[in-house]
Amino acid sequence: MTTPVERGLLVLSLFTAICQGNELKDYCSKHKFDNLPPGGLRFTKEVVTTEYANIGAFKALHCCLRGYRSIEWYKDNRAYPWPGGESHFILYPESANQTIYAQKVRSSDAGRYSCQARNDTTILEGDITLAVLGEKSGGYTGRPLPTYRPASQLVPLGGAARLFCEAYLGKVELPDAKNSVTWSKSDSNVTLPSHGRIAQHSVSRENNQIIGSYLEIEDITLEDYGEYKCEVSNGVDEEITLPAHVYRQEPQFALEVQNGSWRRSFLVGVLVLVLLISVGAFYARCWLPLVLLCRDKFAPLEENDGKECDALVCYHEKDSSLVIGIVIPTLESRHRYKCTALELSQLNQNWGVEIGPHAVSSRRIIVVLSPESLGNAWNETNVAVVLNQLSSLATRTIVIITKNLLNTTAIAKRSSRAYNNMREYSIDRLKILHWNDTGNLGSGSHTFWYKLRLAMPPIRPISSESGCQSVAMIVQANGKCGQQKARSRESLEVLV
Repeated sequence: MTTPVERGLLVLSLFTAICQGNELKDYCSKHKFDNLPPGGLRFTKEVVTTEYANIGAFKALHCCLRGYRSIEWYKDNRAYPWPGGESHFILYPESANQTIYAQKVRSSDAGRYSCQARNDTTILEGDITLAVLGEKSGGYTGRPLPTYRPASQLVPLGGAARLFCEAYLGKVELPDAKNSVTWSKSDSNVTLPSHGRIAQHSVSRENNQIIGSYLEIEDITLEDYGEYKCEVSNGVDEEITLPAHVYRQEPQFALEVQNGSWRRSFLVGVLVLVLLISVGAFYARCWLPLVLLCRDKFAPLEENDGKECDALVCYHEKDSSLVIGIVIPTLESRHRYKCTALELSQLNQNWGVEIGPHAVSSRRIIVVLSPESLGNAWNETNVAVVLNQLSSLATRTIVIITKNLLNTTAIAKRSSRAYNNMREYSIDRLKILHWNDTGNLGSGSHTFWYKLRLAMPPIRPISSESGCQSVAMIVQANGKCGQQKARSRESLEVLV
């Protein structure tokens, strides 16, 4: 037969087990967030971030959620279930996997636990760090250890605030010792009431070893804003204060939309914006190469027209390094045009007369115009004189200027009217290009060469059968690539 003491212990053990079972079952159904948005995967109450337990004591860890399809638990990134040497925690099935517990905690149970909840579109994760205290089940008697620190909040006028604090205190084996937790406003020592518009609600778990309190403020007024403090005491001489602020949130004007529709609209807007930026960047960078590729592939070739070369390149002695060293070698060796060079005299007023006889044998005329070629008299009048002469040539003319001059086209038009009293020549015959597009005087820019090639006759993309063809004709005995390169080297030798 059992003694009265043994029966009492048995009853107490049974009562404790019933209380623990009720706590595990009811924890996630009490003190849930109010006014959660409908639908979606969300936490229904605060996730306690730090937990404490004494060796040999009962312990439970919780993640309270709604709208989930599955919940998986991990300890130090290892998925449940765990071997006994790593953790003795098991799932509590009646909580729909929201709770794990251990009847008697051991030192090996300490570590970082995390719950990972999923539905079809979202993943939520909560982390809980468990610390195991003491070497036996004698109980913790030290300073309260915070398990959840209240978070400051932004709340609009007339809105509602919810502050929560919690701490582990253990048991103090003294007759008059009593664990307590109270909320008050920092500018007042008056404890806030337990009912009304501003109310605090104390909670406890695990046989009063962990205590906390919810402070709820409804219909906030201006006087409610400020700092609040949560004071946790073990009833002896140990206590902690956990502060939190309630700040005023200025009104924000936003359109209310159906669940998730604003996210969908936002994502569509971002996608359209990215697409427009990509198209704009592609156009800015690639439209010239694409236009040139299509022109060369499909435009009719200028051949069998009796012309001897693709371009007559005209230049002043001061620009010989640019023409002989860069322009002609690049056009011939890289872009497969056949060019002829013509050095102009010092008298720029007669350039049209000098170029005229040679123009009939060329498909294009390229004229390099620089301040040095005009005796450093780089002004609208002198440039207009030269452009007026070039516009009278029967062959399409490309003018390469090495120094910017404002509105060159308008200058040439005004010059044409002034010299002839009538629009006898069309400026449309002139294609004016700026050599110094990028500030690099060495070899011009990619944009310059694309524009120059677009102004030149079409040339078919290179193929295995016609790798050394010019634009106008298949070069016979003297049309091989090697001879073109030799001619470029001779030009460089003349320059040296």
